[in-house]
Amino acid sequence: MKELIRNILKRFGYDIVKTGVPYIPKTNKNDLVNVGKFKVLMPGNNVQRINYRVYPELNDQLGRLACLLHKKYPAMTVVDVGANVGDTIAVIKSFTNASIIGIEGDEISFGFLEENVKQFSDVSVIKTFLGEKHDEIKADFKNTGWNATIVPAEGGSQKVLVRTLDEIIGKDYNGLDIKLLKIDVEGFDTIVLRGAQEVIKKNKPVVFFEYNPEAMKLLNEDGFSTLLSFRDKGYDKVIFFDHKGTLFLVTSLKNLEELTCLHEYISSSRNLLGYYDIVIFNEADVDIAIKYSKEERGYL
Repeated sequence: MKELIRNILKRFGYDIVKTGVPYIPKTNKNDLVNVGKFKVLMPGNNVQRINYRVYPELNDQLGRLACLLHKKYPAMTVVDVGANVGDTIAVIKSFTNASIIGIEGDEISFGFLEENVKQFSDVSVIKTFLGEKHDEIKADFKNTGWNATIVPAEGGSQKVLVRTLDEIIGKDYNGLDIKLLKIDVEGFDTIVLRGAQEVIKKNKPVVFFEYNPEAMKLLNEDGFSTLLSFRDKGYDKVIFFDHKGTLFLVTSLKNLEELTCLHEYISSSRNLLGYYDIVIFNEADVDIAIKYSKEERGYL
């Protein structure tokens, strides 16, 4: 019967291909999901509950990076911008017990985040949206409650207070040694980075962020120029991962032609990756960059 159906479909230019990704329906019920060594409570509409079941090692590259940095900087703090329900905090805590600040603006996700971090030590959470400057904007929301995306619009349905990371850290956490800055905020990533200039200048953290041109287009955001601006901040080594966390390329911020090709590829509607996770290293942590890239090659 399968062959009969496939033969009929092929006449119209279609075929059935097994993807290896099972269908897991959304549910209205909360779901307890294994993330690293911990269990994380997620709302039924959160796509991550499916992703962690299909890819149980999802985001482990972030955990391994935090572990290497924590060995070098025992008193360090991780800042997790776009902490969602706390899944990436659980990943990091599965590898090392570094201090973490989780920042999440979405009301529903933050409620789950507060509950999930109770199982960890030395974690604080802040409810706010971040951007390039302190401002109140009108916006519409997409994917509220699991992957909140702010779309600024003059006729937006909601007013949103946006703060900067410099403001947050400068006010209450100025004495911390921030050595890992992780950002995953649906196209706002490079915007948030521009609002974190003092944090970056003072702490020289390794920066791990999502590079998603499809989401950036909704915001008219030019993320590429912000990436290149790190060349003037003492950063050089850069590592690209695909959207499943597999090492894609290790290069230098000096390689403009190579970086331009990578940007143009991921910005194309014909790309097969969706987005990159990018990690950039200050020259002070070139030793970590070398160790990390070598370690990640072992997972290819």
